[in-house]
Amino acid sequence: MISLILTLDHKRLEGLVEDFLANPSLSLYTMMWKAYTNHIYWEEEILFKKITDTSFLAIIRSLEIEHGSMWILLKQTEELLKSNEIEGAKDKIREFMRVLLEHDGAEEGSVYQFLESLSDEEQAKLVLEDIELAEPPSDWKCHAIT
Repeated sequence: MISLILTLDHKRLEGLVEDFLANPSLSLYTMMWKAYTNHIYWEEEILFKKITDTSFLAIIRSLEIEHGSMWILLKQTEELLKSNEIEGAKDKIREFMRVLLEHDGAEEGSVYQFLESLSDEEQAKLVLEDIELAEPPSDWKCHAIT
């Protein structure tokens, strides 16, 4: 269950990258940035901590380093966008996507498989922890109010 959720979130982020490449804008960048930071926050602060098999420690450290590399690429993209250097921003995002695709495959083939071995209840608790952290947009109102 949980590996499917995480894999679908990878696909969502990859889709945002493709959208950005087709139509680069600061608003699409912001959506990408939020999706990326939310995803890696959940991984690093919640999911990776549930992996008790020490043979995964080196893999997790490598994945965290890749998170940092992608973080830097995205911040460089933001600076290029703010300087109206659209082609440079697209080049950075292409580089980000190359790293992301390799990274996603590595996660899906290793740590996500370990997480899948957790009981259904443990997996559900991990999803609920993510829901607890989720924040609606600041201007959101329930449907009965709008």
